[in-house]
Amino acid sequence: MTVRSPARRIPQALLMLFFAATTALVIESTLPYFTLGGDAPFLLEKADVYRSVLWRACFYVHVTSGLVCLVAALPQFSKTLLRRAPRLHRALGWTYVVSVLGFAAPAGMYMAVFAKGGMAGRFGFLVLGAVFFYTTWRGLERVRARDFRGHVPWMIRSYAMAASALTFRVFFILLHAVDVAPAYVASIWLSFVVNLAVAELLIRFKQPGMRARPALRARYGVSR
Repeated sequence: MTVRSPARRIPQALLMLFFAATTALVIESTLPYFTLGGDAPFLLEKADVYRSVLWRACFYVHVTSGLVCLVAALPQFSKTLLRRAPRLHRALGWTYVVSVLGFAAPAGMYMAVFAKGGMAGRFGFLVLGAVFFYTTWRGLERVRARDFRGHVPWMIRSYAMAASALTFRVFFILLHAVDVAPAYVASIWLSFVVNLAVAELLIRFKQPGMRARPALRARYGVSR
């Protein structure tokens, strides 16, 4: 049996720490939206469309389901959780998939039509929403086919899209600090393109060990 060096786990651990910390910051920054007063800075910017009941409903659906999927996703990267609590792993997985396919991605794509940043900004959010939906759907399709090895890469890609909400803020702060003119639009595209590139690197890094262990294969009834 091949034992991974602890040093090889450090980059992934640091990445998960980054996502956990930024998820906490995003949760804190979105709490003012739930005062329902419409006086949060972002909502003041969207005063013209905030009056629309449909836009307002999609906004709160998107924010709420987005937070749910971000929180549900992080424990899914734990092999200990998968090994010791497979039912919890499945429950969190279904929570993530339903929140993305049923709420976050569709509501986000509707809101993209009204996004700032001109056509480049709107198209960026539409592409992000479509890729988010597609990668999550493929992950669900693979797990329902009991192809657990094929399920993992698609869910990594899906989480990369979910985490664009986190990296967008990081890129925007950095680009704004160095006075890049189209910081907002650039941050939209960088957030999911860079995330997807990192996801592909992570998938390649994990590829040799992605075949399910015998015990897990027996538990889940994997025949390949």
